[in-house]
Amino acid sequence: MKKPLLIGIDAGTSSVKICIFNINGELVRQGEVKIAFSSPRPGWIELDLKQYWDATCRVLREITTDLTGFAGLGFSVTSPTTVFLDDEGLPVRPAIPYLDIRSKEDVEELVKYWGGEEDFQSHVGNKPIPSTYSAGIVRWIMREESNSWNRTKKVGFLNTFLCGQLTGEWAVDPTVASFSGLVRLAEPFKWSDELRELSGIPSSKLLTILTSYTKIGEVTPQAAKETGLPTGLPVALGCADTAAASFALGLSQKGDCFESAGTSDVLTFCLDRPDFNPMFLNRSHVYPGRWLAHGAMSTPGAAIEWLITNVFPELGTVSELEKEAERSEPGARGLIFLPYLAGERSPIFDPNAKGLWLGLRLDTRRADIIRAVYEGIAFGLRQILKYAEAQWDLKIKSLPCVGGAAKSQLGLKIKADVLGLEYQTTDFQHVAALGAALLGGIAGGVYMGWEDPEIPYLKKFNSCFKPNFTNYKIYDQLFTIYERLYPSTKEAMHALNVY
Repeated sequence: MKKPLLIGIDAGTSSVKICIFNINGELVRQGEVKIAFSSPRPGWIELDLKQYWDATCRVLREITTDLTGFAGLGFSVTSPTTVFLDDEGLPVRPAIPYLDIRSKEDVEELVKYWGGEEDFQSHVGNKPIPSTYSAGIVRWIMREESNSWNRTKKVGFLNTFLCGQLTGEWAVDPTVASFSGLVRLAEPFKWSDELRELSGIPSSKLLTILTSYTKIGEVTPQAAKETGLPTGLPVALGCADTAAASFALGLSQKGDCFESAGTSDVLTFCLDRPDFNPMFLNRSHVYPGRWLAHGAMSTPGAAIEWLITNVFPELGTVSELEKEAERSEPGARGLIFLPYLAGERSPIFDPNAKGLWLGLRLDTRRADIIRAVYEGIAFGLRQILKYAEAQWDLKIKSLPCVGGAAKSQLGLKIKADVLGLEYQTTDFQHVAALGAALLGGIAGGVYMGWEDPEIPYLKKFNSCFKPNFTNYKIYDQLFTIYERLYPSTKEAMHALNVY
């Protein structure tokens, strides 16, 4: 008998990846399309939802050809991406993803009304910044685009829109609602009347919050024509991308953690109670009664690309860059790099932070400069790990690592040595899409709920990098210097903003 197939749609800001898996979690087929976002003004980022939907349909038609036996579909989405829909579920304007900062002043004003950042963080569970407070965007639209707001019947997120296109049903899930500024994370399925009234958003325009694995509906005949999917296919509401990856890895117990390494770098920890640290981005998990804390660095992968593009273009590739770095030695011969090339999120949350090298000398070599960048990224992760272990009384011994940067053997060796723990990696590159597909499997009845032992979590890793404790001792001394760099230079960094 042919095994049922599951579809996971990983909907990002710059691309849509769609993967088909069997019920054992094995990849059957995949497709991807790039998405062009627009920036009408500095600091504004928008997505044309019609183009987004058309691109998604095109990939679905391509990869589902000649396949049958689909049992469920789920979403993993970039979060939060705020959408404004009319009474038919069609967008009244482009969507606004988390990268957009136009609502910065609105967020600051709302937080001031609340009583200050510390009180807001304590009540809600997250730092009030545009990327964790999408109610600021709604407030901006209410004031600056009254015509769009008057046509808006439903305020939701990217999975809200995509589910509506497939099923004609709309809802919000708690992993994305966690970054709305309208939900207390301790009560993830309830819009807060206090927070909603603070923002001035009518309750009639907010949708029901349902679990990520809820069967929101089935593919309609119209959607079947557009996508090539079978009519009646069960669709799960889905969740935020990092939450989907956490689900695919089976992070369900306190202290379970993993690293997602790409353009940015995120250490994610599973919590068994809503005990939040303001140095982390916090959200509800897919699992009931669990939460996720994300220690998110902004530009680790981007720093490597920056080296190739702007500093050492003669090296040309990451492979050549790493070969050069290996000519140096642990500690980069006394050179330390602070990786704040676009400000920083965890643990300092300072958009005005700047990158720097400390320790340049006449005998500093190109290899030292490159290696220091890799080590600086690892020091940033160690700083996040340090705060996590202290906050939640954890002792992490090994760390699964997924994402594009998980292919870097040099980077993984340095991280293992700097953090003093074992790094595990996998060649599998579609973790968030797998998590989305597994949610679809629950919605389709393939798995009997989130607690089903037959769910094929990603537990096998191809490579293991163990720490070299001789190197760890070297890095331990340098880490104390790294931790002092930002506090010592913060004032000077901010003074550079005039240039």
